Amino acid sequence: MMHLAVSEDDIARADSLVAKVGKDYADSAMFAIVHGDSALTRRLLSEAKGAAPFGEVGSASWEVGWLGRPELAEPFARAAAARPEQPERGNLVLAANLISQGRWTAADSAFAAAAATTADPRPRIAQGLMASLPFLAVPRPELEAIRTELAAPGPPATGAGSALVPALRSYALGLLASRLGDGPGALRAADQLDTMQVTADDRAALRALAAVVRADVALASRRPAEALTLLENVRGEVPLELSGNASFGEDYGRFLRAEALLATGNDGEALRWLENGFDATPDEWIFRAQVALRLGDVYERRGERQKAVDAYSRFIQLWKRCDARLRPAVDEARARLARLTAEPRS
Repeated sequence: MMHLAVSEDDIARADSLVAKVGKDYADSAMFAIVHGDSALTRRLLSEAKGAAPFGEVGSASWEVGWLGRPELAEPFARAAAARPEQPERGNLVLAANLISQGRWTAADSAFAAAAATTADPRPRIAQGLMASLPFLAVPRPELEAIRTELAAPGPPATGAGSALVPALRSYALGLLASRLGDGPGALRAADQLDTMQVTADDRAALRALAAVVRADVALASRRPAEALTLLENVRGEVPLELSGNASFGEDYGRFLRAEALLATGNDGEALRWLENGFDATPDEWIFRAQVALRLGDVYERRGERQKAVDAYSRFIQLWKRCDARLRPAVDEARARLARLTAEPRS
C-alpha cells in the first residue's frame, strides 16, 4: 500500500503508512527521491557501496525505478553491480534498469559482465530473452551472435531452479529465432518445450512458454488472429515457486496479446490489457515505456486527449536516454505530444 500511495502521488498517505510500519534501506531510497532529499540520497548511495546489505541495494534500484524514474534508480543498480558479493545478480539488476531506459548497448555490457562471473547459463539466457524484445530493435549481427553462443554446449546450471533452465534456454532460442525471421527454428524450440520432461506442476508454465514463441512467430508473420488463439494457452498458471522468476512471469505474453489485439483493431480490449496487465509484475519496468507509448496511441485515437498527453509524456521521460537507433520513436512521441498540447481544448 505504501508503494501504491507513492505511485499515486499521495505522499501524505505514504508518509503516514511508513510511520506505522517503518522503512528499510530500499524504502528510504524511494522516499529520499520522492522528497528530493539530495543529502539523504548521497548518503544512501555511499552506503550502497558496502555498508548496506547487498539485497537491499538491489531492492532500492527496483523501488526507485518503480516510481517511473529509472535514471535515478541507475546509481543504485550500478552500486549493486560493483559489489563483490554477487556480481552476477548485481549486473543483471543493472541490465534490467538500462533496458527499461531503452539502452540496449549498455545493458548488453552488463549481461556480458554477469556471464563472465559464472559458468551458469542463466545470464546468457536473460541476455537472449531481452535481446529478442522487438521494441529494442537489436541489430541482426548481435542477435545472431547471442543465438550462437546460447546454442553452444556448456556446463549445466546448478542450484535452485536448475531443473527448468533447459526450458528457459529453449524459450530464449525460440524467441531469438523468431526475431531473426527463422520461423521453423522458433517452432522447433516450441516443440521442444512441449515435450520436455517436467513435473505436473510445471507443465502449464512450459505450455505457456511454447505458446508465446508460436504467437511471436504468428504476429511477426502478420497473423494476429492466430496469435490471439495461441495465447489462450497463457493463463497465468504459474506455480508459486516460479512466480517471482521474470522468465515465467508471462509479461511478454501479455504484451504480445495487446499487440495482437491492436493489430486486429480491437482497441477496447487492448486498452484493458495495457492498463491492467503490468501492475507489479516481475518485468513491469521492462515494458513500462512501451505500454505508455501504446496507451498514448490508443487514447489519441479515442479522443482522450489528456490521457494521451500523460501517456506520451511518460514514454518520453522513460526513454529520454535511449540508444540512438531508438530515438525516432521518442521523436515521434514528442511530435504527437506537441500536436496534442497545441490543439485547443474542446
